[in-house]
Amino acid sequence: MIQPAVDALEMDELCISKRRNLWLWTAVSRQTSQLLACVIGDRGGANVDALRALLPATDKRRLIYTDGYAAYSERLPAARHRVCQKGDGGTSVVEGVNNSLRHRCSFLVRRHSGPRHLIESVTLRLDRAVRAHNAACQKRWDQRQRTATTSAT
Repeated sequence: MIQPAVDALEMDELCISKRRNLWLWTAVSRQTSQLLACVIGDRGGANVDALRALLPATDKRRLIYTDGYAAYSERLPAARHRVCQKGDGGTSVVEGVNNSLRHRCSFLVRRHSGPRHLIESVTLRLDRAVRAHNAACQKRWDQRQRTATTSAT
């Protein structure tokens, strides 16, 4: 994965099943739209820590944009955390990635009764979707870089 020198992260949680209290926590690069880390678990704040622990050290030093969910404010360093108000577009990249994952993974659709498989099975299926998403993002990023280099010369 290519990480631009100046980038920020967006974090969000996606409901898989309210009945089973199962959520997908995601961290996304704001500039490349690549999914950097994800965790499946309940809506507790410990999953914010788990998600952050999966990020490389360089990404932990970046600005992090989130919605107003209190678990983020409790667990993320205030100097790097930016809370975005609903509708201001501050978390639009991560929301778009979540929407893309919902289209690629039928078990993420809320109408669905939730995953009927074990977490390991869900994780394997999600891993395939994440790899496909990140590959498409990488291809778009490479194309933008080639276009920028060509137009600069």
